[in-house]
Amino acid sequence: MDRLWRGYFRRPAQVPVLRFDPGRRRWVAARETACPGHVERLTVTTYNIWFNDHHAGQRHRTIAELLSRESPDIMVFQEVTPDALAVFGEQPWIRERYRSAAAVGGRRGNYGMLLLSRVPVDTVTYTPLPTRLSRGYLTAQLTVNGELLTVVGIHLESGKASAPLRARQLERIFASQRDAENVVMLGDFNIRDSENAIIDPDYRDAWPMLRPGEPGYTEDTTINHMRFDMKDKRRHVRFDRVLTAGDAWVPESIELLGREPISAALPRVFPSDHFGVRCVLRRR
Repeated sequence: MDRLWRGYFRRPAQVPVLRFDPGRRRWVAARETACPGHVERLTVTTYNIWFNDHHAGQRHRTIAELLSRESPDIMVFQEVTPDALAVFGEQPWIRERYRSAAAVGGRRGNYGMLLLSRVPVDTVTYTPLPTRLSRGYLTAQLTVNGELLTVVGIHLESGKASAPLRARQLERIFASQRDAENVVMLGDFNIRDSENAIIDPDYRDAWPMLRPGEPGYTEDTTINHMRFDMKDKRRHVRFDRVLTAGDAWVPESIELLGREPISAALPRVFPSDHFGVRCVLRRR
C-alpha cells in the first residue's frame, strides 16, 4: 500500500495530558478541574521550532525564554524533537503553570507536535493524515466559561508540489470539526496565498482580518538570515496561521514572534526558520 494513504486508516489516538508534580519531580497524569472564573481573553501561540540540529539547544531555550515573557494561555508547536520536548519540559514557568500533551517520536518520525495549556484540558487526540512526511494534527477539548472550546494544532505537508495533498489534508481536518461549535485552528499550514481558497469559509484567518495590507510573512529571508543561509534562496510566505470558527471567540490582536537573532554573538542564528504567531482572542 502506498505510504501516502496509510494515515487514512488510522483513528485518532488519545494523547496523555500531563502536569508537573513538584513532589515527585516528574510529569504525571493531570486530573483536571474547571477553569476558574470568567475568562474574557485567551492568548494563543503557534511556533514551528525547526527540528534541525543547527544550534538547536540554544534556539529552543531562546524560544522558551521568549514565550515566558508572553505566558500565552495555549501554545502549539511543530517539529518538536525529543530533545526540544525536554527543553520545554524543564522550564520552571511551564512546570508551574501548564498542562502538556505531546505527540513526539515513534511512528511519527523524528519530530512531532506539542500542546501546552494554562487552561485545564479535558482530552487530547492525535490524528495521522494522508502524508509522505508523517504529518497529523492534535485536537484538544477545553472547557472555558462553561462552554466547549476545540483547539486544533496542525502541521500540513510542505513543498509547492504538495499543494493538492495539502488541500486534501485540510479538507479532512475541517470535516473532523464539522460538529464543533467553537474552534481555534492554528499551526504550520504550509499554504501560500495562492492556496487560500482551500480554507473553509466558516473560518476567519486572523492575520488579514486584523492587519490587512501587511504581509505577515512567517518565513522571511529579508529578516531571517538563517533561513536564507539554509538553502541560499529567497522566501517570503505566511505559512503559520491562526483560524477561528464559531461565535464565542473573535481575534482581537495578532503579532509575530522571534524576529531577532538569538544573540549578538550569533547574528545569523534565529530562534527558528519560522517566526511564531501570537493572537489574542476576545470573548464575544
